[in-house]
Amino acid sequence: MKRAEGSEPSLQVWNAALEAEIARLRRALDESVRRGVAESPSTVTEQEREISEGRAALALAETRLAECKRSLVDMTARLVSLGLSEARYRLAVESARDYAIFTLDLSGRITRWNTGAENLLGWDEGEAIGQPVNVIFTPEDNDDAIAEEEMRLAVTEGRADDDRWHLRKDGGRFWANGLMMPMRDEAGGLTGFLKILRDLTEAQLASEHQQILIHELNHRVKNTLATVQAFTTQTLRSAVSLQEARDAITARLIALAKAHDVLTAEKWESADLGRLVQDALSLHNALAQRCRWDGEPVRVVPRCALALSMMLHELTTNASKYGALSNETGTVTISWAAFDAVGASPEAMQRLRLRWQEAGGPPVLPPTRRGFGSRMIERGVANELGGEVRMLFESDGLVCTLEIPLEPA
Repeated sequence: MKRAEGSEPSLQVWNAALEAEIARLRRALDESVRRGVAESPSTVTEQEREISEGRAALALAETRLAECKRSLVDMTARLVSLGLSEARYRLAVESARDYAIFTLDLSGRITRWNTGAENLLGWDEGEAIGQPVNVIFTPEDNDDAIAEEEMRLAVTEGRADDDRWHLRKDGGRFWANGLMMPMRDEAGGLTGFLKILRDLTEAQLASEHQQILIHELNHRVKNTLATVQAFTTQTLRSAVSLQEARDAITARLIALAKAHDVLTAEKWESADLGRLVQDALSLHNALAQRCRWDGEPVRVVPRCALALSMMLHELTTNASKYGALSNETGTVTISWAAFDAVGASPEAMQRLRLRWQEAGGPPVLPPTRRGFGSRMIERGVANELGGEVRMLFESDGLVCTLEIPLEPA
């Protein structure tokens, strides 16, 4: 097919030559007839033979001319068909705007570049042609000669598939499914490579996010089970009756579940501290006029939210049984604020200070032994959150102050 571009002029030249030969033969035939009439009868036989030969040559030339004309028509039709096929190919390639489609020579340099490649990769056709295909691969993949390996596989295996990060002109990365195939001529010789890319960045990011969520879910389940095991064991150990243990465990499970509900509504990204405080008090039917809370808007990470919820539950339970909420006049005030630690570096996390203060309840005396709630607050919560807890059993009521690092939410 490569000779098609020069075939039409050659056939035209051949046609012209045949027509000239036919004209010459006709002139020779006419001349022979003229001489045969003018000359003696002895030469008639010879002239008739020349005429016969001339007529045969003329018929052969006319046959060849007809064949040449048919070949010319056929070749013209083939050229038109090839042009239409090329036009359809270019139309199909340029219409695939969601796919980057381009070709490479044997050295791996770009030779053709479609509109989809411009849209996805950022280089226009003029900028892309002549560049090595390595420009779209990440530095890590170029260190491993991934592009060269794909070309090798395309030749030996017939195709090379990949799913990996690629680079745009502006340096941004995108995740794409890629296919590289060899291009061959009519004789089967290798002439270059065809590369097709499809952007799958959103699907890849969603998959990565799903894996993170699964990992976090596994971690949360283990932590939750550890928390349930700890308070169940301690409750059974310290309870004076099975009913008391059952009630205490049920209340703690409900508090834990309530905190999970808050985090689930926030897609487990963070929780509003004010909402956690309100939920902890509402679980114990604490009257609004006897419980006040105030603080700036603060969001806490899931780990902190769960620990604070359990702490607030234990404080509210203790206040309902023995403290300010056990009578008709006592009050509870909860306040909090975020602040920068004195002398902390600019990179250091802010800290959260939360204060629980009871007043108006029965006279308070320091306990002779620490219950599970006190131990969990003083040791578990403080240690898990990397902070400090101070519990003061003042005569007017319990004062609990918590100070922890405030992780960015």
